[in-house]
Amino acid sequence: MTERKPRDDYSGEFDPGFRFEDLSKEALVRLVREYALIVHLLDRSALIAVGLRYGQRAVEEIAIEEWRGASLVYTRRIREIMKIEGDGVSAIFKCLQLDPGFAQHYMDVEYELISETHGFFQLRSCGALLDVEPFGERSIKGMCHTIEDGTFDITAQAVNPKARIRPVHRPPRVPAGRVPHCRWEVIIDDDTEVLPEADITRMVAGTTAATHRFPPMRDGTPHIPG
Repeated sequence: MTERKPRDDYSGEFDPGFRFEDLSKEALVRLVREYALIVHLLDRSALIAVGLRYGQRAVEEIAIEEWRGASLVYTRRIREIMKIEGDGVSAIFKCLQLDPGFAQHYMDVEYELISETHGFFQLRSCGALLDVEPFGERSIKGMCHTIEDGTFDITAQAVNPKARIRPVHRPPRVPAGRVPHCRWEVIIDDDTEVLPEADITRMVAGTTAATHRFPPMRDGTPHIPG
């Protein structure tokens, strides 16, 4: 088999055998950045359609269910392919660093690990907040309070069932223009209530997307590290 030179882009002729592994590291970084942002564009388009037809409350309810359905499933998949071991705060932070919901640069996130049972993260800038701020306090609280309160613990408990995430401060921003936009505390405590697995999580976990297994790469490298 002829060795392929890594592509820095996809200029030139169409290649019917193109695969992601044909790209250089730099090209892959560009593509991953865009894919993470596309997650937000897909979410915007779906939830804007819901809001236009059914209103803000329906947007919040569906956003929470969407997250319950997907977050645990894709976090487990990311942990597997990236060999993220353990169940402490550092493992939670690793998963957040790779989470498409925290698209890097669009979400400028900083992490502070105190111990394996305690830590903080903050968003110096949140693209999602900047999207909703022009629509007023009702929209801001819908995203930063109602939706986050209904989803952040789910994300943390995908790594440790005894983890919880609570706001130190969050929007609406007081004073206006406050930076960082929000700050959150992560605690692992035996007294934390373990959230039951939602019906939608079980349904999503049984889909072909959740159970799909990628074949080895062109050079034989397995998708899941040994």
